[in-house]
Amino acid sequence: MKILHVADLHIGRYFNGMSLLEEQKKMLKEIIEVIRQEEPDVVVIAGDIYDRSIPREDAVKVNDWFLTELVRLGKRNILITGNHDSHERVGFLSSLLEDKGLTVENNVRRPLRCITLKDAFGPVEFYLFPYRDTANLKTIYELESFRDDTLVYERIFKESIKKNQNRKVLVYHGFVAGSGREEVTESESERIISVGGHDFIRTTVFEPFHYVALGHLHKPQWVVEGKIRYAGSPMKYSFSEENHKKSITVIELDEKGNVTLKEVPLKPVKDVVTIEGTFNEIMNMDYEGNNEDYIRVILKDKEEILEPMMRLRTKFPNILELQRERDQKEILNEYADYSIIQKKDMTKLFRDFYKLKNDREIEETNLDIIRELVEEVEGGSVL
Repeated sequence: MKILHVADLHIGRYFNGMSLLEEQKKMLKEIIEVIRQEEPDVVVIAGDIYDRSIPREDAVKVNDWFLTELVRLGKRNILITGNHDSHERVGFLSSLLEDKGLTVENNVRRPLRCITLKDAFGPVEFYLFPYRDTANLKTIYELESFRDDTLVYERIFKESIKKNQNRKVLVYHGFVAGSGREEVTESESERIISVGGHDFIRTTVFEPFHYVALGHLHKPQWVVEGKIRYAGSPMKYSFSEENHKKSITVIELDEKGNVTLKEVPLKPVKDVVTIEGTFNEIMNMDYEGNNEDYIRVILKDKEEILEPMMRLRTKFPNILELQRERDQKEILNEYADYSIIQKKDMTKLFRDFYKLKNDREIEETNLDIIRELVEEVEGGSVL
């Protein structure tokens, strides 16, 4: 079965106050063209259709055009909601759209909704898991007593997955990591999806699935190669993404459920670029890109420059950020100090603090009490 996997469209997005809607229209047209060329059996959109829970009217019109074109292509389309979406708004008229080949899953069901499609080798089951924070999932599945979030997801999958030999695909929106082997890359434009508790689930819970189509992180990347993948956003939405190679993920699922990947590259008309140098160097440089690119400038001048932003904009109309190298160094030094504190053992930090305030070492018996308390807190047994 051929699966075209995209995610994180963020229709209606602003980039440092600049509307990206015109570029997003072009991006969506490019996705439609790729679908025509690749002719997948199913198109999967793994959440974050909109950038806001209450999207602007013009963003709704763009999404309406995109979904209409998807349906006209006659493919099977599966869409789930992400943490940026209003589940109710995206799910509007979903029952009518179902008859047109577009499945919109905006709620987590108990058990998870399963759609079975067929190819030349037999059935493929698609399990649909829209974004919900763990607290809501515990309520839906009556698992409030579970402290270990990983066990919550294990129970959800155990209750939802059918016991058969069919190939299985999960469509999920969230942060997946934590086995100790994988390393995933986050971006500035991804908003935190959990406050308190764990904001990720471990890869071990996905063992029953042949392919996991993820949304939320904006860099196209494997979490577990050949099995769990973020499609990434089709456009660059922050300067932290400037080195991302945006693409559309095309997956071939063979008879045994083995996965073959094809990445179809996407290149926007306007790129996201950081330029470093002195003011004079930048003003006199021969820029090889598009002058309409979204630009961040890092000035290396030690002296003050008169109205640098206004003057730079005569060369780069879409300059969105201006930083000074000396300011960056100060921030990095502060961050380095904070990182050292983060990496220190909490008990040792308390011992250092005690010595600083009392000019003597804390007694070992008292330190043992602190150590036990820290272990209880980190283990989750103390609220």
